Amino acid sequence: MRWLIFLSRVAFICGIMVILAFTLLFVEWNKGETVSSTIITSGYALGLVFIPLINLIYLVCWITGKKPGSVVPRWLLLFNIACLFLIFAYIFYINDPYYHQK
Repeated sequence: MRWLIFLSRVAFICGIMVILAFTLLFVEWNKGETVSSTIITSGYALGLVFIPLINLIYLVCWITGKKPGSVVPRWLLLFNIACLFLIFAYIFYINDPYYHQK
């Protein structure tokens, strides 16, 4: 199950990039165009793939009787689940029919 720890760490890094990309949407705190584009690309492209994937793997492990909490540190597991909820909230926020109305 070392692959689960590795994928969880990759999803953690992607979660950090997702949080940074979301903050760049609302507050432009970085003036460097290259750094901003790297954060946004890695946050959206990698984060929207790895975070749901690792949470799906957690769910499959939990259903089959293997406890992912015994292999992966609990803080890492909870951070990846929280990032999944953050992505869902953002997707629902953007797809809100009243979002584009003034």
